[in-house]
Amino acid sequence: MKNKRKSVAERTAIDGILAAVALVLSFLENMLPDVAFLPPGAKLGLANVAVMLAVLAVGIGDGFILVLIKSGFVFLTRGASSFFMSISGGLFSFAVLALIVIIAKKSDKAFSYIFVSVCCALMHNIGQTVAVSIYMGTNLINAYLPVLLVFGILSGIITGVILKTVMPAVLKINFFKDWG
Repeated sequence: MKNKRKSVAERTAIDGILAAVALVLSFLENMLPDVAFLPPGAKLGLANVAVMLAVLAVGIGDGFILVLIKSGFVFLTRGASSFFMSISGGLFSFAVLALIVIIAKKSDKAFSYIFVSVCCALMHNIGQTVAVSIYMGTNLINAYLPVLLVFGILSGIITGVILKTVMPAVLKINFFKDWG
């Protein structure tokens, strides 16, 4: 019983560290000014690297907790409408990430970090588009979706490269060896 408690404590510590990383990345990314050539409101989604890392190195449930923490942080710092977009994008993205992990485990097939990241970015944009459609009561936002999907591919590649670069080092940490 004592080992199980230690495992729960270690896992809680890992989730706390990953949540802190996600929140700091989210905060810093939100402070960046909009860039003229990017679609309005477009962000790289650097905090999602922490969510993907949590799911891939610790577990699906841990990633889900991070999505909730990230969205809660958005609610506290940016309000209800931003929370609605964050939770929608986060849940869509998380759903595809969890599905990819389940498929990979059942089929004993590996997917590249860049593929996973691009899928997550695309689903995040689709989830946010659904949220805006519901929030605004119109489907006119769907005309903006192709632009967001192109940006989603680009941002997914960038975050996938970051994940691919960071993941080997993370998996060397003793905390992650039991789960990764």
